[in-house]
Parts: sequence; C-alpha cells; structure tokens
Amino acid sequence: MKEVLISQVAPVAATAVVAILVALIKAVGGATIEVLAKKKEEIEQKIKATGHEEELKTAKEVWGIIEEKYRITENANQVLGSKSNEFDKLLLKRIPGLSQENLNDLRQAIAGQVNVGKQAILTKEDAIKQLQHTNTLLQSENKSLKEQLNKVQTLVGTTKTESN
Repeated sequence: MKEVLISQVAPVAATAVVAILVALIKAVGGATIEVLAKKKEEIEQKIKATGHEEELKTAKEVWGIIEEKYRITENANQVLGSKSNEFDKLLLKRIPGLSQENLNDLRQAIAGQVNVGKQAILTKEDAIKQLQHTNTLLQSENKSLKEQLNKVQTLVGTTKTESN
C-alpha cells in the first residue's frame, strides 16, 4: 500500500517541485536580465562620456593653440573668422570624422568655458542705448536736486529775513 501511495504521489510531488523551480528560475533570471541590461546601459554611457571628454580635452588644446597664434592682431573681424576656420581645421586633423554640428558644439562648449566671467563686448547701438538711459536718469536726478536746492535756498532766505 505504501508503494502504491508513493508511486501515485511521487509524480505529483515531482511536478510541483519542478513547477516551483521553474517559477523561481524565471523570477531570478528576469531580475538578472534587468540588472545586466542596466549595467550595459551604464557602461555605454560611460564610454560615450569618456569619448566626449577626450573630444573636449582635444578641443581645449586646439583652442589654446589658436588663441596663442592670434593673440596679438589689429583686425578683429579677420581674426574671428580666421580663428574659427583654423579651429575647425586643426580639430578635424586631431579628431577625424567630426561633423560641422559637432565642431560647432565643441567650439561653443570651449568658448563658454574660456569666457566664463568675461564681460561681453557691447555693440555701438547697445552702448548708445546705455548712455542715453544713463543720461536720462542723470537729467532727472539733476532736476530733482535743483528743486531741492531751491527749496533749501528759499528756507534759508526766509530764516535770514525773520532773524533780522
């Protein structure tokens, strides 16, 4: 009787154990796949960041070379265009395969880092507007001060007349 009972229960118990193991393996396997996918993504981002950092480092070196070459000059318009072209050429020699968009992005990134804290150059129109605004403020202040001076003079004159 024991043997009959064991022979009937054993397949059911084995099936249950296998089902539990399959469910367990599936859960652990799914979690492992998610973790590995996240790790892969993280590593890919580090690789991209490292490549971009290398590009930025090279771009900074090129920027320094161009700055030194054009440090002293008289014609600003010619220099700005020449510096930009020279930067693009030299950077393309050091990092082949960059697109014009990449060159522009790198130039802007380097210029932003180099020019932090520097004052922007005003155009003539901006300078004139600022001067006109300042002049208007000064004229208003001058008028107010003259009115106050007249009041003080009137009070001082009235006081002198009363004391005589």
